[in-house]
Amino acid sequence: MFSTVITAFISFVSTNIDDIFVLMLFFSQVNSIMNTRHIIIGQYLGIGALTAISIVGALGISVIPHEYVGLLGLVPIYLGIKAYTDYKKESKDNKNPENQNGENNKLEETTDIKENSIITFIKNFINPSVFKVASITFANGGDNIGIYIPLFTSMNLIGIFVTVVMFIFLTALWCFIGKSLAEYPFVQRNIEKYNHIFIPIIFIGLGLFILLENGTITFIYKSIF
Repeated sequence: MFSTVITAFISFVSTNIDDIFVLMLFFSQVNSIMNTRHIIIGQYLGIGALTAISIVGALGISVIPHEYVGLLGLVPIYLGIKAYTDYKKESKDNKNPENQNGENNKLEETTDIKENSIITFIKNFINPSVFKVASITFANGGDNIGIYIPLFTSMNLIGIFVTVVMFIFLTALWCFIGKSLAEYPFVQRNIEKYNHIFIPIIFIGLGLFILLENGTITFIYKSIF
C-alpha cells in the first residue's frame, strides 16, 4: 500500500509539474467571468479525463490516438491569440469614454440578475472557463497517458483505487499551490503588469509544443499531402 502511494505521488508530480505554472496563470486571471471554482472544476475534469482514458487503455483498449489528442493543442493557441486581441480591443475601448460607460451599464444590469442555486451549479460545469481549463489540462497530458497506462496495467483494483484517490488529493494540492503562487506579491505584480504578454506567448507556445510532442503536425501534413 505504501509503495503504491509513493508510486502514485511520483507519477503525478513528474507528469504535472508544468500544470502548476499554467494554473498560476489561470488564477491570475480570476474575474467575474472566470472564478476560482471554474478553474478547480476544469482542472479536475482534465485530470479526471486523462486518468479515465489511462485506466481504459490499461485494459487494452485504445481510446484516442496521440495524433488526435494533439489537435487539442489548437485550443491554447486560440486562447493565446484571443487574449492578445481582447487586450488590444480593451485598450481601444478604454480610450473611448462612450464605450466604457456602455460597458458599465451592462455590468450593472448583469448584477441585478438573480439566479437560483441549481442554475448556478449547472453553469459552473458548462461555463466556457471550465472548458478552457479542462481542455488545456487534457491537451497538455500526452505524457500523463503514456506513463499512467503502464502504471495502471501493473496494478490490481485496490492499487488503481488508491492511485485515483491520490490523484484527487494531489490535484487539490496543485490548485492550492497555483493559487498561492498567483497571489504572491512579486508574481501578482508582474503578471498583472505583463499579463498581455505572458498569456499569449505561453499559451501559443504550449499549443505548438502539444502539436509537436504528439506528432500532430506531421500527421496533418501526411494526411493532406
